[in-house]
Amino acid sequence: MYPNEQFGSAEDRRGPVSPDDTERTFTEFVRSYSTRLYAIAYRRCGNRQLADDILQTAFVRVWKAWPNLMHLMDQEAVPLGYVHTAIRNLVVDHHRAAERRPESPWEDERDGQSPAACDVAEEAVFRAMGNELWAAVATLDETQQGLIDLIYVGQSSTAAAGRALGLTETTARRYHEAALSRLREMIGCDTEEDQV
Repeated sequence: MYPNEQFGSAEDRRGPVSPDDTERTFTEFVRSYSTRLYAIAYRRCGNRQLADDILQTAFVRVWKAWPNLMHLMDQEAVPLGYVHTAIRNLVVDHHRAAERRPESPWEDERDGQSPAACDVAEEAVFRAMGNELWAAVATLDETQQGLIDLIYVGQSSTAAAGRALGLTETTARRYHEAALSRLREMIGCDTEEDQV
C-alpha cells in the first residue's frame, strides 16, 4: 500500500455518503462554529466585513472538501483545523493582494475608531491593551497563534485546539505554555494576578 492509499475518498473508506448526511453535518458544523470562527477571522484581519467575506470563502472551501473531512479522525478537530487554516491562508492572500494594490478599501477597525462617549477613558485603555495584546500575539509563530486563536477566541480546549492543528495534546500544551510565557514577557506581566 502506498502512503496516501490509506486515505482515498470518503466512499472508499465508509461507503457512499448520502447528500442529505453531507448537507446535514455541514450545516450543523457551520451553526456550531460560525461565531467562534468569525471571531478568529476578525482577530486575524481586524475588519468586520472582510472577516465575514473570509469566513464565507473558508466555508465554501470546507464544503467542497466536506465528504472527505467528515470521515477523517473525529468530527470536530479535522474540519475545525481545516477551516482555521483556510482563514489564515485567506487573510495572508488578502494582505499580499493589498500590497500589490496602492489602496485597499478595507481599514482596520481596531485603530482610529472613536470610543463611546460615556466611557471614553475606560474604552481607550481597554482598546490600547487589546491592541498591545494582539500585536504581541502576531509575533508568535503560526502554530502558537493558531492555538491562541482556537483556545481564547474559538473557545476550544487545549486538546481540541491541538487536534485541530494536527498536534498531540502534550505538544499542544507545550506550545500553549510557551506562547503564554512569551506573551507575558512581551506585555510585562510581573505578578501571578496579572498572568493570563
